[in-house]
Amino acid sequence: MQLKIDYSTHFAVAVCIGAFTDSRASVPKKNYTEQVLEKLALFDRISAAFKKKRLGSEYDRDADSLRILCRFPLENREDYPDVILLPLIQKLEKENNVRLLCGIGLPSANKLHLEESLGTSKDAFGLSFFEDGAFFEYQKCRKRYNISFEDYEIYSEKAFKSILIKSPDAINEIDNCLELIRRIHYGNKNAVIMRAMNYTGEMAYRLHRYGFLDADFYPMQDALQEKVLSARTSDEVKQFIHEYYVSLLSEIFRKSHTGRGTLIEHVKAYIRENYMMDLKASDLASIACVSSGYFSHMFKNETGESFKNYLTKVRLNAAVELLSNPDYRIYEISDKVGYNNVRNFVEAFHKKYGCYPSDYRKKMKDAME
Repeated sequence: MQLKIDYSTHFAVAVCIGAFTDSRASVPKKNYTEQVLEKLALFDRISAAFKKKRLGSEYDRDADSLRILCRFPLENREDYPDVILLPLIQKLEKENNVRLLCGIGLPSANKLHLEESLGTSKDAFGLSFFEDGAFFEYQKCRKRYNISFEDYEIYSEKAFKSILIKSPDAINEIDNCLELIRRIHYGNKNAVIMRAMNYTGEMAYRLHRYGFLDADFYPMQDALQEKVLSARTSDEVKQFIHEYYVSLLSEIFRKSHTGRGTLIEHVKAYIRENYMMDLKASDLASIACVSSGYFSHMFKNETGESFKNYLTKVRLNAAVELLSNPDYRIYEISDKVGYNNVRNFVEAFHKKYGCYPSDYRKKMKDAME
């Protein structure tokens, strides 16, 4: 039934309601059919109660909630959640022996804003994933964090490097990344879960490349992601991932060899992954867990070349690949492979290949024709 609203005396607001489920509570298990039928019956009773009170009519429902489009007198614009809505929700909870979640959208003074009220009611309902409580008003719960994706990338790289150097703060750094994920995507449950899954997946891939994880890490990673998908709150997402890395890093740090050859392989892997950055001996020494002064000596003894020569070789190999793309200018390639001065790049390239980058590109083109 479509709700009739006289906007000269009333305003509209959408309310999204569903049953609260505490994943930590010990409750009798029910099969899927029983759960669905029980939820449908509950939604029917909630809808009927609002209709009987002449407060609103059901707009739609899904597997987790139903939305009701309500109308309230203008004189209750400021206090309708506490004076009218909350007592009805509490009555329904008592009658049905269930705890309800309630998300209240933005009030609408005309038909043009009804869609906004409906959408924000769903957003408010979803805040139970992020905050304690069961009664959320969208206009009072909105949060904005001044965090960029660049901040997240910086913290993510810091966390990974803390693992490489076996820092005792590695778990804290991972926790910091997870908190950034929560803040960046506050209000969007699916975005938090997907970002957290991508984070752990990328971390596992990099740890495998560096030799910290065996090839059979995939089942372990899949098990973690299943747990993350089942999380009912952002705190559970953090808890599942935190517990996973506490166990994983303990095993990695216990098994990790500290021989010079293995340490240098970790350093070389780091260079291959980060050659475009301004890498210094001090950065690489921290990964090898040695002093900056000793690092250069150790690297040359193990590889037969200085770390600067190895870094240059990696950068120029990457440059050769980029030269095959005619869309990149020489100065752009120079920047992409870690040179902040194009002249230094050209000279290094000429020293290794005996020609300038532009001539090398021309030879590649001629060879393909």
